[in-house]
Amino acid sequence: MIAFKKNVKKALPYDREQYLDFLDQDVNSIAKWYGVSFQLPGGYEGRKIGLAEYLEAYEKWFKAIISQFDKGSSWTVNYDNKDMKWFPNEEDNLAALRTVFKQNHIPNEFKGALLFTKDDLLKFAKELISYPLAVFNEVGLLYKDLDISHSERPFIIKISGHANIDLLSTDQGLLTEVANAIKPEKFILRPYRGTSL
Repeated sequence: MIAFKKNVKKALPYDREQYLDFLDQDVNSIAKWYGVSFQLPGGYEGRKIGLAEYLEAYEKWFKAIISQFDKGSSWTVNYDNKDMKWFPNEEDNLAALRTVFKQNHIPNEFKGALLFTKDDLLKFAKELISYPLAVFNEVGLLYKDLDISHSERPFIIKISGHANIDLLSTDQGLLTEVANAIKPEKFILRPYRGTSL
């Protein structure tokens, strides 16, 4: 089941303002977050990574990360800092996600969070992880990053339009456990400042 929530602040299991302070590297942030970026070789240096290469590298890994959590887990999907229209166009891409919107009578202009069960998150994994790269259906034109947060544990998966995926948590032990459980050789790990794995 997928639910649509207009009030993102109420839907999130963490304090969004403190999280954004951390992302902005505010040293006075109250909450201590830890993070690590999983990147493909050359991406950090500016190499263009196509959607096919990206999906081949990340889809299976992303599903394995989600699968580590309890069967009854639920997840919130939202933009990281500013709520935007989910579909700012009428393209024919991301068909499964667009169909869910239509089936639930949700307009493309909807701004808010999507709540997924674990099974639905796995089902829509390919479209969610490709969303920032694919929504405009044009090479090089990116949309907003997505954050996928666990409903009960302090854990966020950040889907970046820069063709990488980051894992973040206020629990460094949890972050280390999840990050180290499945660490394909193809990725370069770049810990955030103050994070050690």
